[in-house]
Amino acid sequence: MIRELSGNEVNEIHYELLVKDIVAAAEKLPPFPDIAWKVTALIKRDALITEIEEVIKYDQAIAARILRLAQSAYFGRRFEINSLRDAILLLGSKRLVQVIVAACASRYFERGGAGRDEKELWEHSAATAIMAEILCRRLSNRKILTIYTAALLHDIGKTVLNIYAKIYLHSTLRQIRGESRLVKVEQRALGIDHQELGGIIGRNWKFPGEITAAIEHHHDPERAGRFYQVASMVYVANELTGAIVVKKDSPSRPPVDPDHDPVFKSLGITRKMTEHLQADLVKNLAGVKSMLAG
Repeated sequence: MIRELSGNEVNEIHYELLVKDIVAAAEKLPPFPDIAWKVTALIKRDALITEIEEVIKYDQAIAARILRLAQSAYFGRRFEINSLRDAILLLGSKRLVQVIVAACASRYFERGGAGRDEKELWEHSAATAIMAEILCRRLSNRKILTIYTAALLHDIGKTVLNIYAKIYLHSTLRQIRGESRLVKVEQRALGIDHQELGGIIGRNWKFPGEITAAIEHHHDPERAGRFYQVASMVYVANELTGAIVVKKDSPSRPPVDPDHDPVFKSLGITRKMTEHLQADLVKNLAGVKSMLAG
């Protein structure tokens, strides 16, 4: 005799299949280009400019993005950059790798189309990465590239999850947030949150453990274990950026309270320091806009 499934059992199966589908979609993302790590290796051994240029030119699509980003207000600053060789010579090794990482990352934020949500997600990600860099310099943290990369990609899970939110919820993640923490809303509505999905993507891309952990725990760095430091830096950068870059129709979020936030306190970030950090980001927002346009 065939037993009919109860409503709860049907729902459980539905969520299980949905989560499997979402994870499968995340695992099918094209591999993250390894051009940044190749260039980093060349820089470490003081390779010739022509060698670095050849590696970048190998991927013409990425090369074009690198050139556009290098000309942005944030990266280009006072330099006139008209060629890859100009970028290599004028940006300096750290800036060059940051531009390459940003150029590689941008393609994933365009997957869902060039709509408003995709642009806003890319803008927030770029701003968070810049805030992470500002924070590293303020705290004399030497892992700038690691923290910058994790901050730039901390919301990579949203690039997949937002597509499913539109399909199944007829809304976007930003619109359904309401008063609850976004990760809880995502778990309740879709069975998985953007942190967990980002961790899956990071491991699939074979990212270093500290970058993957920071992506997977940028809302709860205390769960990042031995990678707490990197995850906490990304957490703070995300919180400070979110408090500044607020969209008109986005639900309001509570203000940053460094005096009562254990992560801020563990890093020694005071209210006064928070104000200075946010002021520094505001000065660079025009650069974020030009980076987004790139």
